[in-house]
Amino acid sequence: MDYALARKDLVAWLRKQLLGPAASSDELLRGTTPIERYASGVLFPVIEGGEGIDPASLSDDDTTGNEEADAMLSEQAEPASRPRRYTPPSSVGVTFYIHGEDIRFQILYAAASYTRTGERDEQGRFKGREYQRAELGGDANAIEVTSPRLALPQTYRQRFDLFAERSGGNPRAGLEVLWRPYEAGWITTVSLFNKQIWDTGGEQHLRNQWRNERSLFQVALSCLIEQGAVGDYPRVDKSLLSDEEQELEVQYGHKRIYAVGHGAAADWQLENDQVKLIWCDFLPSVEVPRVTVDGVPGFDDVLRLSSWSRFTRDEANDMVLLGQLEHFVKTYGAWIADRRVEANSRSPDELPPANRIVGRMESAYSRMLCGLALLQRDDLARKAFQTANRAMLMQMMQADSNREKVPAADSYRWRPFQLAFLLTVLESAINEHDAFRDLVDLVWFPTGGGKTEAYLGLIAFLIVWRRLRFSTSGGGTTVLMRYTLRLLTAQQYLRATRLICALELIRREDAALGSEPISIGIWVGAASTPNTFAKAFEAVKRARAGHQDALKGLVLDACPWCGTPFSADRSFAASERRFDFFCRNDTCEFGGGQADHLPCNLVDEALYQTPPTLLLGTIDKFARLTWDERTSAFFGLHGNRPPELIIQDELHLIAGALGSVAGLYEAALDTVLIQRGVYPKYVAATATIRMAADQVRRLYGRELAVFPPPGLSSDDSFFSRTVASSQQPGRLYLGHLAPLLSRSHCLAPLAATLQVAPEAVFTAEHASREALLDAWWTQIVYHGSLRGVGNSHNAFNIDVRNHAERLIKEICNQRLQRECTTIEQETLVERRHVRIAQLTSLATAEENARTFARLEIARTEGGECVDVALATNMIAVGLDVARLALMIVNGQPLTTAE
Repeated sequence: MDYALARKDLVAWLRKQLLGPAASSDELLRGTTPIERYASGVLFPVIEGGEGIDPASLSDDDTTGNEEADAMLSEQAEPASRPRRYTPPSSVGVTFYIHGEDIRFQILYAAASYTRTGERDEQGRFKGREYQRAELGGDANAIEVTSPRLALPQTYRQRFDLFAERSGGNPRAGLEVLWRPYEAGWITTVSLFNKQIWDTGGEQHLRNQWRNERSLFQVALSCLIEQGAVGDYPRVDKSLLSDEEQELEVQYGHKRIYAVGHGAAADWQLENDQVKLIWCDFLPSVEVPRVTVDGVPGFDDVLRLSSWSRFTRDEANDMVLLGQLEHFVKTYGAWIADRRVEANSRSPDELPPANRIVGRMESAYSRMLCGLALLQRDDLARKAFQTANRAMLMQMMQADSNREKVPAADSYRWRPFQLAFLLTVLESAINEHDAFRDLVDLVWFPTGGGKTEAYLGLIAFLIVWRRLRFSTSGGGTTVLMRYTLRLLTAQQYLRATRLICALELIRREDAALGSEPISIGIWVGAASTPNTFAKAFEAVKRARAGHQDALKGLVLDACPWCGTPFSADRSFAASERRFDFFCRNDTCEFGGGQADHLPCNLVDEALYQTPPTLLLGTIDKFARLTWDERTSAFFGLHGNRPPELIIQDELHLIAGALGSVAGLYEAALDTVLIQRGVYPKYVAATATIRMAADQVRRLYGRELAVFPPPGLSSDDSFFSRTVASSQQPGRLYLGHLAPLLSRSHCLAPLAATLQVAPEAVFTAEHASREALLDAWWTQIVYHGSLRGVGNSHNAFNIDVRNHAERLIKEICNQRLQRECTTIEQETLVERRHVRIAQLTSLATAEENARTFARLEIARTEGGECVDVALATNMIAVGLDVARLALMIVNGQPLTTAE
């Protein structure tokens, strides 16, 4: 099945519906106006003096505050924004830099108008709303222009009249070419503008009619280069940029910008590396290529988890494996050496940032060599590394076994960057005097690339090493893992628990790892989990009385090791003084008797009594450290050491007020750990790194080291490489702007079109129709605030429904002209009624869990399938649902990281 081709068909249909014409070149609109039907790609008539309020400044957008925040402001404070006067766009243009002795290009343009038609009443008013489309100008809409002589004044304008009216000969539009000398060529702006005036006098129905008739629709503007060369569009002087911005210029220098748009996006076509065509695009698209993380061939043995799980058992094999690991590391070093040569060949203004980029790669390489040397010389480190790999392998095999897959030990591998990351941080993770102990090591990889497995491997290594190194004080809480979202914390708890189970099974057979169980705990608010034994006991009692929903707050609904579902009667030991999970599967390593309770807990009182080896919590929960003295249990009890490692996932989400408060607690936490005798190591993970160094300094007062360090090109960091879209399609982004509509109203035509699109495009003749329908059936609508979610919910119930009804009616009318199947008609009618769900912080953990489960349900599996999911940045960390392929980002996100 070719999803890329299907997506192309879908986008082509969207373009016709949003820009027009949806039907034929001489379409007749009935029951609507062209401005209502096509909100994009329109040049409106000129309004002298401006008119109306800018819809982007209205209070229904996501960037405005909520009532609680507003109440915190002084009564005398100025509002954050005021409604702005607004003039709808009447022009569109494109600017580019072109040079050469003889410059010549053709300007190609097109537009359409709609004229009201139909029967009139006795007063001469039209009875219905019907508009007839007409192409303007005919087929030969082209003007050839040449550059002026340099001897002319500094700027030079060329103007042309377009689309003369039949009566009177007045032009409807104009074209302007503005030439400005720059270096050896010209910065050239080509603009198309509507010259018609909107007469705001007269009756309302006439004003509306004139506005529709005097607007230009389906506007197109392009420049075909015949002579001359289009160069890179002038950028800001690099000396004025920050160090980070200069480095980004180097890394993205191959992503060249040849033009900028005005009122629309600019795009271009290359032929033989030369720009041949430049055009304005009202529905721009960009395909972000996929990233491969398996681009280091020839190291299968060294990447196999099974190879390292057998480490330390045979000295000869160990030397071979360490030799292969050294070759792996030095291959990276050789690649860096080539980048050093490349950096030295850069231009003088690019040389300093290029040297900084390569310098960070060389530092990472040096640290990898230190990690390699540690494994070569230190018996405890080798044993800990072997055990960590064994635990990772065990939990991966167990996960596949639970999914009824046949696990093959040799098929599980580290991704190259994961193994390299472990080598990089090994020394600083166990040596408090290491020069890099003070660094915050940031794992930077796209969502889904394997960041979690990378730091889970580090956690396993450190837990084992600490138990081996400090036989009498290595227990207690070893690692703190923090998240900003409770939903994410619960998801990571499920992933980490299986690893902890594997480590606990290994501990039971290895006396060197101590008698204290290796365990995990989740530490979050009472809205997500029961924080006391009494509340947990009450939840179990309610479940035993038949209220199964009462168990949702217990996070786990099955044994994390074997996957056997929990039952209220047999899987919990709950009382006013105790709570534990049990597996009643006799074949499970944790099944059987009461003594074999699972090594996990989520009740605060249980965590204080028996501090878990790995503690997961939300960042706000750590505020309890200053309010509840029982939390000191996490910092070393009964002679145990305090935590050695602090992991912060999704670092970019700690922003704004949350970041300010978090920074205060970080300073306090750091001080407490140091006073308890441990200088902690910090590791963070994120999918975006813009301004990360500044953020880390403000949060932790430390410097940052990114891994894998970016290369000289954004397409290649050795451990990850982009894949050409021709080989593997990437994510496709479309931009949609309806300038006359506010944000909530702008959503309506887009969401309605996407709602109807799958059924309209993938008709009965498609061989894989059901799969294609399901792929684009569910819309995820992303918002920057809860207010935006509420506005969108109302829009889907009113505006979106009305737009969808009209589209469905149009499609049904078109299908009456051809034979269509009953299935097609039934599916189309099904889209009249949408099932809306929400993923927000206002929902309980149980409600969000049910919504996640519903998102997995295909459209053919019954009435629980979600048609629209309205979400906030709760899903900014990624939503792992395989069937989803469509998301609307409703307005600019509050941060670029989102």
